[in-house]
Amino acid sequence: MQAAPSCYGSMVASTSEEVTTSLSREPMTMSTSKTSSQFIEAPAFFYDMDTDLKDLKTALKDVDLLNDSGYRSVMERSSHPFSTSLVFHEDNGFDSEDDASDEHWDGYLTVGGDRIKIRDMSDILATRYAFISGARTSEGLTIVTFPDSRSTLPFEDYSLLVKYLLQVPPLEDSHKGFVIIIDRRSDKWSSVRTLLLQISSFFPGKICVTFVIKPEGVLQRALEVGYRGAADTCTFKVIQLESSAELRKYIHHEHLTMDVGGLIKYNHLEWVQHRMDIERMKASATAIAASLTEFGKTLRETELPNDADSTARILELQTVEKMAIKEEFKIAVRKGFTLLKSVRQLDKKPTPEQLSPTRLHNVTAIERMLVQLEETERSFDSFWCKHERRLRYCLELRQFEDSFRKLQAAFARHMLYLEEHREVGNCTEKALHLAEQHRQYAEGAMEEVEASRNLKKTGEDLINSNEAELSGSLEPKCEELERMAAALTSALERRGDCLKRSATMHEQIAQANSWCSRGADLLTSGMSDFTNPSPTTSLSALDAFIEEGNHLNIEFLKDTTSPMNQLLLLTTIETSTLLNLIEERIGDIRRMSLAKRDQLTKLHLQKPPPVQVVTPEKKSKKNSSKSE
Repeated sequence: MQAAPSCYGSMVASTSEEVTTSLSREPMTMSTSKTSSQFIEAPAFFYDMDTDLKDLKTALKDVDLLNDSGYRSVMERSSHPFSTSLVFHEDNGFDSEDDASDEHWDGYLTVGGDRIKIRDMSDILATRYAFISGARTSEGLTIVTFPDSRSTLPFEDYSLLVKYLLQVPPLEDSHKGFVIIIDRRSDKWSSVRTLLLQISSFFPGKICVTFVIKPEGVLQRALEVGYRGAADTCTFKVIQLESSAELRKYIHHEHLTMDVGGLIKYNHLEWVQHRMDIERMKASATAIAASLTEFGKTLRETELPNDADSTARILELQTVEKMAIKEEFKIAVRKGFTLLKSVRQLDKKPTPEQLSPTRLHNVTAIERMLVQLEETERSFDSFWCKHERRLRYCLELRQFEDSFRKLQAAFARHMLYLEEHREVGNCTEKALHLAEQHRQYAEGAMEEVEASRNLKKTGEDLINSNEAELSGSLEPKCEELERMAAALTSALERRGDCLKRSATMHEQIAQANSWCSRGADLLTSGMSDFTNPSPTTSLSALDAFIEEGNHLNIEFLKDTTSPMNQLLLLTTIETSTLLNLIEERIGDIRRMSLAKRDQLTKLHLQKPPPVQVVTPEKKSKKNSSKSE
């Protein structure tokens, strides 16, 4: 038997070598006894799932299959190197097989351009007016059978039926054409004529040949003469046969169903059930596709908010919707695998199962839909990934802008604080106290300076993310952050240096005041200190005092070329006045000390008076004096 390719080339129907050999030895014309004996044997159709998995994996390449959808791919389910079936695990969470035929899992299907309910289509198919078993001729033509069911359909239902049946086979098979078998052995010639008229009026495919098995009733044989011209009006070739045995002269019995003398076991009610379950699965996939379309439209039309809270809320809501759609994918795939398990019946036949072309078609359709679901979900995941990245970028941008505005306000407060706090202290202790307060304040302010630098780095990273649509305003803000950070850092440093210089100034002023006070005391203590027998000692003390005064460094505080001195002098008028007074007082003490030093030096250089010789008085004089 020739292999039967599926709609996407992954399903292979094959026969065992022994059965093929035995069938090839059978003559085309078989007796009833031989045919009956062959009916007892199982049909020789095997489903090679290993080839299917290999082709499916090649088609899907290296794409991850629903890693987060609650099921594992068919490639991961087959563990045996020569496996001929899907291996279903208990941990997949599948529902019972009745889920596949759940009446609540219903919907609509499209037949041609018509949209009808699945239940209505099921009722039409249940009449067994026509069916496609999945079998094909040796030339690869699909066989459409109108069985001897003695049922009738109005033309509208007949049109829906043939349109649905002809859209079941793969598209490439439909292009080859169809072979029609009309079995009316227990029916009437009027039924033959009616059916030929229906087919002539409407059949959406190419008819290569039509085989009509004539009615076998005695009365119908007598009426045959009156209906011989029924086939002449047809635009397609019609071959009238006396029996099903004659049909096997044209089509090999392995391509025919048992009701016309073939080997294929065909259960129409089971086929209808499986097909309707497949249509329900399609309807579920269609609903998911509609949800995706609407959700995708919503995502594309989403306007990016101008604040971080709204952006975060939109991201959260759309993430919830995305998870709901992912759950729909999960449910649809789970039902698809449940349906595949039901059609395959692997739990009842763990060994390689013999599949008829009918089951092969259904398995093919189910796996094709599972693959389409996987591809659809991958596309959706890719689209969502891009949209989520865009939303998250927008959220980061809005958060950047919020942080920028907060830092901008904080820098303004710091600059205003420094402008308002310009006191430098009126003594060393006050200046040191203010310097400590400023140090503590500067530590807090520098934290925000560091935050601005980190925010600038974040902005640069956002600029480098290639979102040109949104990052146009980032560069000016990054430059402004750098400028504000530099300005505040410089202002804090100037304030700290100014307070240090103020403490130094007041320390120098204190030293100058102390020197001047000691100089005044030294100059006004009296001449006794400078007219002692040893003027050299007094001169040395005065020289040491004058030398100490020379180390006083008041002049550098009035150096207007120093920015710190300019800031210090401009801070308060009293400071400038005090420096002038101290400088004047130091000058006075220094002049007086130098004058006193010159005086002492002159005293030191004068020659001492000569020593006079004193003659002692005579003793007589002393005595006379006593007597007196």
